[in-house]
Amino acid sequence: MSVDTTPEQRGEKKPTPAEPRPSIIQRATASLMQVQWGETLLIALAMSAAWCGLFLANNVLQILAGIVPVMAGLYLGRRVKGNYLANGIVLGVAGFFFGLIIVFSYGLLGSAGIVPMPQLSLTQGQDPQTASAGDLLFVYLTFSLFALLPFPAFGTVMAGRTEQRNREMQKDIDDRGGKLEKPGVVRTLEDLRGLSLPQLGSYIANLYKKKGFELKDYRFIDKDKHLDLEMDYNGEHYLMRLSVADKVRVGTVESLIQDMRRREVRKGIVITSTEFAPETIKTVTNKRNLIAIDGQTLFDIAEA
Repeated sequence: MSVDTTPEQRGEKKPTPAEPRPSIIQRATASLMQVQWGETLLIALAMSAAWCGLFLANNVLQILAGIVPVMAGLYLGRRVKGNYLANGIVLGVAGFFFGLIIVFSYGLLGSAGIVPMPQLSLTQGQDPQTASAGDLLFVYLTFSLFALLPFPAFGTVMAGRTEQRNREMQKDIDDRGGKLEKPGVVRTLEDLRGLSLPQLGSYIANLYKKKGFELKDYRFIDKDKHLDLEMDYNGEHYLMRLSVADKVRVGTVESLIQDMRRREVRKGIVITSTEFAPETIKTVTNKRNLIAIDGQTLFDIAEA
């Protein structure tokens, strides 16, 4: 009697075949479907109009035409939310063909004597001469292929990635409730007490870094009344709660104890640039895993 050793008989699941990778055409089609067509084409039309306006002008303005594609790409990159390369390519291709239509139409009008034809240097070192419609198209195709196609895509990708990083940074700041701010020079205790909560957070983070601590995270809580710093030192995780209130009350300590239990943090520090209420000091004294540091003590630590 034979034994069936197929994966199904042994109780094993048959390996799921890997999905075939989309072809280049499929990926290109998917990218084009994500293009913001209305806005991209509108910017492309404006870009081509500006490009052709400078291109058909005198030689000085023709030099400025080179910045138009890059500026259009930078503008578009700041407005789109993703798929920057596809949007940039569409911007360049559409702008190229819009410009081609503009130059061709201008050439027809110029040949009919309705508008003046520009002066162009067709070869290097040659004096500018009145161009014909064919000359306009030739010069446009020569220069525009290298300017209107790659540069808009380059500008869009660069600006888009920069904007994406800025959005991610802003989201991170919003999630934390704010950002730390660089404090001014602290020479006296009054300077320390004059720091805002974001400035105090940066001041303490830098001070404790010099003492060997490592900042892991920070977060503003209680509608910006308190700032939590999470720092590591010698393998221990510390939760520091900062306050700039005139008198730090017991509620600050009690909320810190609750958060320490919730986060399973063993050591906590309550720090203020001002003073603690007497009942707050008494509460902290009864807790072995808590330390209270007032403004004067903090200033002494910094001066040590």
